[in-house]
Amino acid sequence: MSTNCWTDRKINFFLVALLLLFHARASFSQAATQQNQTQAAPRARVIVFVHGLHGSRESWRASNSAYWPDLIRTDPRFAYSDVEVAEYPTPASNGRMSSVQLSEILWARLKQDHVWDHREVVFIAHSLGGILVEEMLLRHPAEAAKVKFIVSYGTPHEGSPIARIASIYDRDPLLGDLSDASDNTFLTQLENNWRGHDSVNGIHRFCAYESDDTTPENGVGRYLKTHARVVSYFSATYGCDVTTPPQEIHADHLHMVRPLDRTSSAYDFFYRVYRDNPILEEQVVTRDNVIAGLEASCDRSNANPDLQVPIALDSAMQEKVIAASASLIDTVDLRDVNPNPPIVTKIDPDGVAHVHYGFSGPAKKLFVCLGTARASLKVQFSIDRQVPVREANN
Repeated sequence: MSTNCWTDRKINFFLVALLLLFHARASFSQAATQQNQTQAAPRARVIVFVHGLHGSRESWRASNSAYWPDLIRTDPRFAYSDVEVAEYPTPASNGRMSSVQLSEILWARLKQDHVWDHREVVFIAHSLGGILVEEMLLRHPAEAAKVKFIVSYGTPHEGSPIARIASIYDRDPLLGDLSDASDNTFLTQLENNWRGHDSVNGIHRFCAYESDDTTPENGVGRYLKTHARVVSYFSATYGCDVTTPPQEIHADHLHMVRPLDRTSSAYDFFYRVYRDNPILEEQVVTRDNVIAGLEASCDRSNANPDLQVPIALDSAMQEKVIAASASLIDTVDLRDVNPNPPIVTKIDPDGVAHVHYGFSGPAKKLFVCLGTARASLKVQFSIDRQVPVREANN
């Protein structure tokens, strides 16, 4: 083999290796970029859509193809929130899973999708979806602590006559759970548990109800001989916050969660709830209270093992004292300070600090008092508070 041929082969080999290296680096860079995009930090809040019985991810799509989750994703009034569309197995007939089982599946899928990584979680739930969300949160108090509110659309808190009728023809356990029969203890126990557990009973529940009957050709309507109301006003609004009136949606049970645009009543109701319950950002601030005019004459002392020093707290920001420290300031002729510095022995829930302090006045000189000890007691409070953070258009 000639020297020139061997040289040409070496050059070709080098060029091939260089090309492979370039592609490897490009692929690695692209993979790293995709990984960084996937692992992007979540926004402060996530809005989770949970469909109803026999529903799917398409339950939120209107006749004009408007998709509620996408309407929110592109709405600047929800700029600080991510959107998650949840899904769970609920076949059109002959289902075999109970509400409890599905609530666990829902929890696991939300965990897999990193929903619980957000600081705040809110739910838009349709029909059975509202029941599953409540059951899930009762079973997972750590996650429930992140939930600020639930907006339920047509959730049968007192059951549905349609579910009772359907249970005659279909043995799906969900129909029994949703029945308005007097022997349905599932819904009664669910509500009792909700009201009795501190982990969830602080979560706001806002409700909307359907104004139109469902006709036979629509979903659960196949069990009907004629049109009927799937979930009554009283069932849809039972147990919900009384401070916000229930919202009437001029649609049947299925179409009530398919807003045509952002002016639709279903969409506007959720927006108003969202606006009135803004994202909260935790902050720690310091605030002082100074007790002036503490004095002690010569050979006298000024001491108090339990001086109660309050600080004003703003309940609207859920302020609470998390720590406090005390010191003597503006001191003149103090002697024998004990304890030094003063000690905060405890803090009451209403923000009152209990302080132990003591000092003595100056000693006599040649049997003569030449002055008076003076000081002020400063208590510095560390206060945790929740500050509303609003999108620009809210």
